[in-house]
Amino acid sequence: MQIAAWLFCALPLTVWAQQGDSFDQTQVITGERTLSVQKAYKITDMPEPVEMNVQVEQPQYMLIPKRPATEMAVDTIEPAKVRVREPLEKLYKGYVKAGVGTFATPFIDAMYSSTRERDHSYGIRYRHNSSNDGINRAVAYSGFSENLANVWGKKLFGKHGLSADLSYKRNVVHYYGFDPQGIELDKKDIRQRFNTLQLDMDWRSYYRDSSRVNHDIGLLVYHLSDRYDASEFGVNATADLRSYRGQHYFLLDAGFDLIGYKAGLLPAFDFARDTFLLADENTNAIVHATPKVVLRTGGLRAEVGLGLYGRFSNKFEANAFPDINFSYSLFNDIFIPYAGITGSVERTGFKTLTDENPFVLSNLELRNEIQRYKLFGGIRGSISDKISFNVGASYVKADDVALFVNDTLVSRENRFSVVYDEVTTLALTGEVSYLNDDKWGATLRGEIFSYSTDREAEAWHLPDYKFTLRANYNLFDKILLRTDLTYVGPRKMKSLWPLADTERQNGGFWIAEADAYFDLSLGIEYRYTTRLSAFVEGYNLTSSKYEIYHRFPAQRVFVRGGVKYAF
Repeated sequence: MQIAAWLFCALPLTVWAQQGDSFDQTQVITGERTLSVQKAYKITDMPEPVEMNVQVEQPQYMLIPKRPATEMAVDTIEPAKVRVREPLEKLYKGYVKAGVGTFATPFIDAMYSSTRERDHSYGIRYRHNSSNDGINRAVAYSGFSENLANVWGKKLFGKHGLSADLSYKRNVVHYYGFDPQGIELDKKDIRQRFNTLQLDMDWRSYYRDSSRVNHDIGLLVYHLSDRYDASEFGVNATADLRSYRGQHYFLLDAGFDLIGYKAGLLPAFDFARDTFLLADENTNAIVHATPKVVLRTGGLRAEVGLGLYGRFSNKFEANAFPDINFSYSLFNDIFIPYAGITGSVERTGFKTLTDENPFVLSNLELRNEIQRYKLFGGIRGSISDKISFNVGASYVKADDVALFVNDTLVSRENRFSVVYDEVTTLALTGEVSYLNDDKWGATLRGEIFSYSTDREAEAWHLPDYKFTLRANYNLFDKILLRTDLTYVGPRKMKSLWPLADTERQNGGFWIAEADAYFDLSLGIEYRYTTRLSAFVEGYNLTSSKYEIYHRFPAQRVFVRGGVKYAF
């Protein structure tokens, strides 16, 4: 009872205490009490595994005998486009190279053209080079000038291309090959001037199908005139056809070459006023066709053809020449032996002669050079991707080869006439080239000649040998170096005037011999930027005293410098 009363009294306190933040409980027990803990009951049984046998049935699959209907649709897939292209070098439309050299020698070469276009290109160019004398020997005034202006263009029409080049040349030379002492004359008395207007056109195909006939049609038309009223009109039309038929490659080279030459009325120079050469006219036409077939088997390549030529002048004449060429590839083109035989008829015109020797007379006899046969053979190849070579020999027999001889009929040997003779030439040639990307390259070439003539005593003005070395070096794309070294062997020249310490030959002429000579040229260019550079060029730096032709010495040391600019 007392315990219950006490609990009853403590209950409110307990409730109140729970409502606060702290907990406080007081219990008062009166009397005796024994507290005991009941003993725990522990299970003494150990667990044991129970084996249960469960039967698992094998699954069975049932195939439904029905094929579902499917539809297939083919769709196009865009091809992958992979472009691996190095950045193209920037091109400029304009280019000017200008400078001046010793002997009052101005020079300019200006060009303006299109850059990269897909289906057309065009351009225009002007070039001038002149010199005011410059030969320190007892000769007349030797000044000259060269002028060239041309415009060109090209247009692609699908699988064909048309190109055209219209040019005008105006070159002036002086017949300076004599001693003017004691002679009163003006520069214009020995002046020669050539004017040439030329149009060159080409129409060609670009078929990828090798069974189609690819063609290249060319047309060259020109008119040449000089200061002495000589003129020549020429037309040269060519057609080259190429096509595969089965495993064989067929070719046809055909052409028509026509010239009309009118010689000038050529009075005497100074000492024989009553002597002159009358004007004459000459028309000459050559038509030719050379069918060929190319055969290949293994490393052997054979090109077999026949050259057919017809000549129209005072009478019609025809010629046929074999055109055969064999080559064999050894060790994947490392060595390629070759051999062949060919022949041709080459036109000799007033333009071809004046391009080679501008000091010829304006009244000349023109003949076609007939190459009866040309035997050749050798070996060429590439030792590596940088070194290539070519060693060979040839034996040529030709009729009516043009040889230059100093004239004495209307000049003081300061002009040249042309004589024709049958010339047999044995030539040994060798060439090796080295090219190391764009850094530097060099080419060494040697030629040794042996001549045999029929009527003339020698092959006049033709050298016994000639060696050339050309090299260039690019230093960090900043400094460009160039060198040309030429070594020309002795030459025989015919003179109708007596020469000191020289015996008179049977036939009333003397033989002059020009010594061998070196000619060294060097050039250096400094690129200030990719557009602006400066250059210096030197010619005949060995100061060799040699003659271009008999009585026509070359300039001594010549130096010029200038700038190049692209815009």
